Amino acid sequence: VIGVARELAAIFERRFSLPEPDFPEEAGPVAEKVTITVSDAQLCPRYVGRVVEDVVLGESPLWLKSRLLAAGVRAISNVVDVTNYVMLETGQPLHAFDLDQLEQGRIEVRRAGDECDFTTLDGVQRRLDPETLMICDARSAIAVAGIMGGLNSEINPQTRNVLLESAFFQPASIRRSARRLNLSTEASYRFERGVDSEATARVVDRAAELLHKIAGGRVCRGQLDVCADPRPLSPIALRIFQVNNLLGLNLESNTIKNILKRLQLKIIKEDEQLLTVVPPAWRFDLEREVDLIEEVARIYGYDQISVTPARISDPEVGDDEASIVQGKIRRLMSACGFNEAVNYSFIDPQTVALLRFPATERFYDFVRLRNPISSEMAVMRTSLLPGLLLNLRDNLRVNVKDIRLFEIGRNFFQCRQEKLPCEELCLAGVVCGRREAEHFSTPEDLYDFFDLKGLLETIAAELGVELNFIPENYYNCLTPGRSATIMLDRRPIGSLGLLHEEVAGAFDIEPETYGFELSLGFLVEAAGGRRVVYQGVTRYPPVYRDLAFLLDASLPAAEILEYLRQQHKLLAAVEVFDVFQGDALPQGKKSLGFRLTFQDLNKTLTDKKVNAIITQLIKGVEEKFAGTVR
Repeated sequence: VIGVARELAAIFERRFSLPEPDFPEEAGPVAEKVTITVSDAQLCPRYVGRVVEDVVLGESPLWLKSRLLAAGVRAISNVVDVTNYVMLETGQPLHAFDLDQLEQGRIEVRRAGDECDFTTLDGVQRRLDPETLMICDARSAIAVAGIMGGLNSEINPQTRNVLLESAFFQPASIRRSARRLNLSTEASYRFERGVDSEATARVVDRAAELLHKIAGGRVCRGQLDVCADPRPLSPIALRIFQVNNLLGLNLESNTIKNILKRLQLKIIKEDEQLLTVVPPAWRFDLEREVDLIEEVARIYGYDQISVTPARISDPEVGDDEASIVQGKIRRLMSACGFNEAVNYSFIDPQTVALLRFPATERFYDFVRLRNPISSEMAVMRTSLLPGLLLNLRDNLRVNVKDIRLFEIGRNFFQCRQEKLPCEELCLAGVVCGRREAEHFSTPEDLYDFFDLKGLLETIAAELGVELNFIPENYYNCLTPGRSATIMLDRRPIGSLGLLHEEVAGAFDIEPETYGFELSLGFLVEAAGGRRVVYQGVTRYPPVYRDLAFLLDASLPAAEILEYLRQQHKLLAAVEVFDVFQGDALPQGKKSLGFRLTFQDLNKTLTDKKVNAIITQLIKGVEEKFAGTVR
């Protein structure tokens, strides 16, 4: 409330005054009631205590309860309501202890150390980190500093004597403690963002004033103020010409000085073109010249700053090979009906475990965050698939059934020999449901393995590289026999296939879900500046031949295809047109049928020439793969 009042005074050029708390000090000296020690002045630069005796605990008056309700705060009792009211009024959190429950009337601010468990006011027993800042008495901890009090010192119907606490805690310390305990409160929210260190004494007096008025308490004489050496905010140099330069205005020096004074910023030195400004204690967010310029603009009025077209240059960005490859892939994926997902790089390690990767795999070499947003975003991702599968699940839950998603992003791994983590640019995609929209005139046509395989082959063709697929798969999240390893220049760069039924169940998604993931770095390297060269269509017809070989059943067709394609320059294309296994063949054997396309760009091929090549190919397959022509 006080902060809003300051803003209104600055905007409307009104005088701002803050009345001092007024109450009699009727009880004995506070130093006889309690002692306060701060063991870690770095984490708690200031701690102020006030004692109010003979408090009559009860309901708050209607005006106080109404104001709390309007602010969304539940009324509890007059003592607790006063601390909440003053916090809303001043922005400074307070806490009230039952003084009679404090061992030896002693307060010590220290780190938790060996104390392991602590029960907070909400009745939850929490495991403490040794570095957590605590408020303690002579026996044990009584509050988590800046976050929540303890059940062992709470205000109760028998409370008569109250110790009021008003302190300044280091924001980073409170933030860490709140994250460790997974506990966010109104107090921690404010302490994490910083409070006015110079207002602690006045705030505790304001609470004592209200307790005297509405709870009949007698305020002890004086307050205990344990304060480290004050650290005033550093002066900031403000150049008049820089204000006008950044804002596009022509403000006079007196106008700028008037705005700064309305904001209660102190000008300690000035000349024609330079002001030296010291912010007040509650404006700890003002650190740089540009911060002061922003304040000038805010009070002067953004509506008074005329709009001018931005000057936009045309720098050469995104023209490196990786950006070019990513652009081509994005256009192709979009043309094939895929939607791009952009997920956080932070994931839950438990989600990765759902993919059934072996414990020895690098997918568990997590880069862990020191200060994660939550436990569900505690590590950097090692695979793009978990994020896409969660996207898939969320879409299925809102009855979106035909889904095509892809993502281009980086995975992160611990590098044993390097200080910094390794990053790997990857491409991943998932599909489920129908190829086409549901219609009564068409049968159900679901996605399958060959849709993704064809998609990747299209991408490879656009980049001028060739991908091969072998049925061996090192992704345990995929179904054996319906998955494959993606090969580029005889090295594995990823996998694709049907998601394993256990993984689909764990993610609560459709069992017929297909996915892939591959390293884009290898594709970029292989593309290596290659450009598609177009040539005229030949006038000479192709020649087609079919060959069928009896081969070992375990032999991948991809190995035969790769071998045949490398044997002769006139062999323009090879594809499998038939696979047969059955009782008509010897046990452990299968028949593979290949369609061969021969073509010469400069002349018509003769049967004699083609037959000679066929003979050479048959001999090669027989010798290399122990196959026999059928």
